[in-house]
This record gives sequence, structure tokens and C-alpha cells, in this order.
Amino acid sequence: MKRSVLVSVIAVVLLAAGLSAGVARPAPAGPDSVESRAKAVAIRFLRTLNAKRFERACHMMSARFYRENDVPNEARCVLGLRIGFMGAPEVRFKILGVRVVEGRAVVDALADGAPGRIVLVQEHGVFKVLSLRGA
Repeated sequence: MKRSVLVSVIAVVLLAAGLSAGVARPAPAGPDSVESRAKAVAIRFLRTLNAKRFERACHMMSARFYRENDVPNEARCVLGLRIGFMGAPEVRFKILGVRVVEGRAVVDALADGAPGRIVLVQEHGVFKVLSLRGA
């Protein structure tokens, strides 16, 4: 049974509510490192959600995110985020660290004081959001 669009983007809402977990080492300071690029993408993604620029946020999702969560296209992603974030306040976040593991970048953060984790993968040379992990 396929999940509804709202359920398929619930991971994004969960991260924004601070219901994920994880801690990692800080990213290296070098602006050209893989870790620094991943950190920049995670920050841009969270700022995009706070700004309610859902089209841009959905564009930052990986193709695999769409497949694994039964989201048929970006339009449905945008609809799910609009519903999920309707009236939601801005989330305060802080990046705790970034590590690259088996071709993935794992970005650990605090969202309104609660730990969270964003997993990124590279598509066509840029990082895209694969998942938002919970405890």
C-alpha cells in the first residue's frame, strides 16, 4: 500500500519539529571540502524550509527520496510541505557536525534544541537530501 503525499514528506516535518537524533564531529574549516559543501547544502535546505520556499526545498530532494517515499513528483512534494508546514513557526537550528560515510554526507544538527540528522547523497555533482533520520 502506498503512503499518502503528506505521510511521504512527514520526515521533513519531523526534522523541523526536532524529532530526530545524532551527533558527529565538526566539519573541517576548508571551504572546498566535501564536508563543508554538505554543511552548506543542509543549511540552505533548512533556511529554505523556514522561508517556506517549498518549491526550492523539494528541488533539493534526491530522486531516491522521491522513490523511497512514494512521492510522484515535485508538485506533490510542494503540496505535502505546504500542508505540513501550514502555520508552523520558524525553526531555530544549529549544525553540530558533518561526516562523510560510504559516499553519503551525514549532517547532524539541533532543531529547536532537539538533535536531528540529514543524510545527503550526490546527484549530478551536487548534494541532495536523501533522508531525515529519527532515533
